[in-house]
Amino acid sequence: MKIALGYILTFGWVFFVLGLALALKRALRWEDETSRKLVHIAVAFAWIPMYFCFGASWHLLVPPAVMTILNDISYRRGLFAAMERSDAAKQSPGTVYYALSMTVMALVCVLRPGCLPAYGAALFSMALGDGLAPVFGRIRRGNRPTLGGRTLYGSLCVYFVTLLVLALWAALFRLGLDGADLVIVAAAATVLELAGVRGLDNLTLPLGVFALLGLLGVR
Repeated sequence: MKIALGYILTFGWVFFVLGLALALKRALRWEDETSRKLVHIAVAFAWIPMYFCFGASWHLLVPPAVMTILNDISYRRGLFAAMERSDAAKQSPGTVYYALSMTVMALVCVLRPGCLPAYGAALFSMALGDGLAPVFGRIRRGNRPTLGGRTLYGSLCVYFVTLLVLALWAALFRLGLDGADLVIVAAAATVLELAGVRGLDNLTLPLGVFALLGLLGVR
């Protein structure tokens, strides 16, 4: 029953978010990026029912693996309009990388039980940090371009959001991270986000943070 509930809540949440984003996009005439970022941020919360219902069982792999396949189909054929850009020239497989990074982290957690908190910290650092960065990146006063079309304020957003996520996770899950650890991982997340082009930051940021947390002893 618990496993079945996990699947219902996880897939139910994902498709609810996709439907809501599409409805708002059409009703409010949102730009492509606005609906994409809503999905980018909100989908990460599917980790919560997976954490409580699946734990480190192989069921943890199923939702992100399925979404990786569906996102790839959507990227190629426009299955989920709320996630895709209407301008084909600006299209990137970022949504595929998003689900793929979740699949990789889930696999590690299945093979090495105890990694779930690190998985959640890495996922929310990417979802919230990268998701909110464009909001701050649009601020003009005092802002500066950096690398790959990013901006100073956008990069600072990634840094501080990651720092807050890690601090919250350290408190909730007693991860044993000190202030220096948090600063190092948040700084690394910012660099990894800058290094990711054409949606690759959806791989580099979460997997990099996940790996660093592992090196720091967060299992």
